[in-house]
Amino acid sequence: MNSLEYSQSELVKAIKDKEVNAYEYMINKYTKTIYCLAYNILFQSLQKEDIEECVSDVFLDAWNKINDFKDKKGNFRTWLLILTKYKALTYKRKKRSQKVVDIEEFEIKDSYNLEKEFILRQDQEKVISTINTFNKLDKEIFFRRYFFGEKINELAKAFKLSRSAVDNRLLRGRKAIKEVLSYE
Repeated sequence: MNSLEYSQSELVKAIKDKEVNAYEYMINKYTKTIYCLAYNILFQSLQKEDIEECVSDVFLDAWNKINDFKDKKGNFRTWLLILTKYKALTYKRKKRSQKVVDIEEFEIKDSYNLEKEFILRQDQEKVISTINTFNKLDKEIFFRRYFFGEKINELAKAFKLSRSAVDNRLLRGRKAIKEVLSYE
């Protein structure tokens, strides 16, 4: 548990300054509250792991969208609960839109090929090991863009780079991955 205590305005300022201690404090202080709301919205349609993922996404959203919070107009806890409500409802909608296939009705097609599955797994490992060779900044930009879906303009702003600089870093990363997948 973090020994620092923050007032609401100190916490918001520290998160805006991207202080990791403030992020940890926010998680420690608000996890139970956020989990309870997410659980109440999602418990009938999602598993515990999905609810926990939703809570994690709320904290990530709070970290990324902290500049949207207006300290003078509102309460930080209320803002987090609003983020939670909308994130949970999004999860619920996604769950409804996914088609569930009963395993008893699932047919294995003749074209299924264990060798293809093995090659795909090897390719995934190559991609991850290639990404891990990127410098710290490129790796973070690449992950935030392709694994978290962050917009290029947001990345440029977050890293104080031009949009074209972010585009170039992403392009170099994609080229490195293509080279590994096509030449090995």
